[in-house]
Amino acid sequence: SSWASGTRTCLTDLLLAMDLKDIPDRWKKLNVETPPYRYFPNRTRKQTVIYSWMAVIGFTAFGYLLAEIVDRHNESKQDMWNEYARTHMSFGQASQNSNQQDAFKEILMRARRQRLGLPAQAPGSVEIKDPFDS
Repeated sequence: SSWASGTRTCLTDLLLAMDLKDIPDRWKKLNVETPPYRYFPNRTRKQTVIYSWMAVIGFTAFGYLLAEIVDRHNESKQDMWNEYARTHMSFGQASQNSNQQDAFKEILMRARRQRLGLPAQAPGSVEIKDPFDS
């Protein structure tokens, strides 16, 4: 604890000994055309803009190419996984999967009707009508 208090008093003595005129005014030395960059310090603002746009375009192209490569790789495996799922899935899993797909389709259709401002579909009649009875 004595070490910490000694360090603290040393720092406060140092701060009290500093005068405002001893701190260099960096804004007077600032050149707007060549700001003090940390990396590549001799570049101009125009070069910075060009490098930034080149980086955006380059990373976008790289991401697009990577997505295409992954998509092509997955396309070749799609048939294999479909066949694997068809042969290794139990009947219960298949019916559960189809029921879930039907439920999602119904939810999406209901949302589409609501978004288009159409009324909810009226429930169909449960009465059985004989087509030959006129």
